[in-house]
Amino acid sequence: MPLSAFALTDKLPFCVSSLAYAPLGIHSFGLLYPVLTIFFITASSVVVTYVCAKAYARERLLGVLFLGCGALVFGWSSLITALLFGSSGIPAAASVLAPGALLSGLFHLACAMSTRLGFGARISKGYHAPLWLSVAALSVVLIAAASLLGLAPTFYSSSAGATAVGDVTLVAAVLEFGCSSALEYSAFQASGSRVLFWYTASLLATTIGLAGVLLSGGQTVSVAMRLGWVALFVGGVLLLLSVVWAERLSGGQLAGDRAPGLSTAFIISGRPQG
Repeated sequence: MPLSAFALTDKLPFCVSSLAYAPLGIHSFGLLYPVLTIFFITASSVVVTYVCAKAYARERLLGVLFLGCGALVFGWSSLITALLFGSSGIPAAASVLAPGALLSGLFHLACAMSTRLGFGARISKGYHAPLWLSVAALSVVLIAAASLLGLAPTFYSSSAGATAVGDVTLVAAVLEFGCSSALEYSAFQASGSRVLFWYTASLLATTIGLAGVLLSGGQTVSVAMRLGWVALFVGGVLLLLSVVWAERLSGGQLAGDRAPGLSTAFIISGRPQG
């Protein structure tokens, strides 16, 4: 049974990309684009945030908490971006996507540094989870509010296209996710953890997706933009897969990666439990 389940997960990225790219115009919005975003990115981020909060409550590892914060920020900022694309236009949407991706990338980079460089020490007090998650959620609210109220910098101009501020922000986000992916891949090579493999793949897919958005110059009908969002959808599914796999391993329901009974936090962080 575990083998057949793992074989199925190998096909998930292809199923996601086929479903997401099937419409001739992924940015012919309507309800399709927000629905795809909810299903592949936002819903995944909700589950990931919940699992990471539970894992942190047990083990007090900041790296796992940072992962949950990164998922929360990217999931909800992506949904707001999708909704704004159809209602307020590209400038408003870009002013949410770019800073949201930047902040999410920062959280994932902190998680990756904790994993690979050993900064994930136990924290004795338990108030960090609601505090950090509240900060992450509040950040998304402030980013969206600044966009809707016209207080955010101009990330995209209807007349000139993507601005320097928008390009620099997206480049920084791409570098954050790319560095996080490289660090997690290094940890995967050291540990052989299947969970870290899926998390690395998720970060890489998100890096490619953001790079596609960047290269599109904000042109929603471009191939780069469409393939970029497909990659983001795939990244959301892979992130969900990695964290759910870790949670199931921690409950001893699956075998083949590590011994049953390991905590989710230690499986995700790639560190031995002791």
